[in-house]
Amino acid sequence: MTISKKSLQEIGEFGLIDRIKNWMGLPSPEVLRGIGDDVAVIHQGKKALLVTTDILIEDIHFERSWVDPYRLGRKALAVNLSDIAAMGGVPKYFLIAMGLPKNLSLPFVSLLYQGLKAEAKRFQVDLIGGDTSLSQRIMINVCLIGEGISKTLLYRNGAKIGDDLYVSGTLGDSALGLKLLQDKRIKRKPKRLIEKHLLPRPRIELGQALAKNRFASAMIDVSDGLIGDTFHLLRESRVGARIWKECIPLSRSYRKWVQTYSEDPYELAQAGGEDYELLFTASPRKRKEIFSLSRSLQISISRIGEIVKATEGFHFLSKDGESISIDRMGYDHFKSLP
Repeated sequence: MTISKKSLQEIGEFGLIDRIKNWMGLPSPEVLRGIGDDVAVIHQGKKALLVTTDILIEDIHFERSWVDPYRLGRKALAVNLSDIAAMGGVPKYFLIAMGLPKNLSLPFVSLLYQGLKAEAKRFQVDLIGGDTSLSQRIMINVCLIGEGISKTLLYRNGAKIGDDLYVSGTLGDSALGLKLLQDKRIKRKPKRLIEKHLLPRPRIELGQALAKNRFASAMIDVSDGLIGDTFHLLRESRVGARIWKECIPLSRSYRKWVQTYSEDPYELAQAGGEDYELLFTASPRKRKEIFSLSRSLQISISRIGEIVKATEGFHFLSKDGESISIDRMGYDHFKSLP
């Protein structure tokens, strides 16, 4: 086997994932979804076992100077819960492995676990094990286990030509919150945007409702940004998309503060990550039911585009008639390295 001498920065995160799939080969038939998806799905009769994992690394994903340990603990679990939400699954158990500096105070670790406990209690998941090790920086890796009904689970590959494209909540808040956290010039920072970055809200209830009622045809959570995650969904479904730029939902606080960093108010909402909202497709026949669900759960849902043939590509359309072709994936861990 010949291995390229390229660096990780050259091939990028998704290039690495593709190579890992080739190196490891095909999994057993019981594995319905494996490497390359956010959640592994293992067949168990009428039910399926769901397994996902995410890592948070100090000075890569967070800095101790602007996040307290309690919210750090909550976020570590929340980002995994969002993966399960995107399939319409039910989270059940989690394990946590941590690398910790030896000079880290015990109160810091205690508060981190209190945050984990609060998030676990909110979504009724149990800690069942883990591991700890010495590390130069704080590293938190959660493995979350869930379950779902096999025939109702939602994947990225179900989008059909003619489907509507929806997103829950508002976009760009987390990315803007991160910019504000990093900006030492601004002393009084807007609480709502900061909280959206430090304490994301996984859409478990919405994901389950969309799956159970079979409203959606494909779904993914917005972790890499609207552009990146739409790309993932389109690639798996082998389709294209048009997104109406002015239909992208923006919060009032975002509209006010984004002017500090960009003349285009939609720039961060398109490319910024970690909103952990649900991006999904659905037949136009489901519009009434979807907006009724939005009202009943008191979660805003916006129709932002439509699915088209793969040959038509991926475009953002503006009211003034401008059409921008999108040909990049969004955030990539390795290509984003300095």
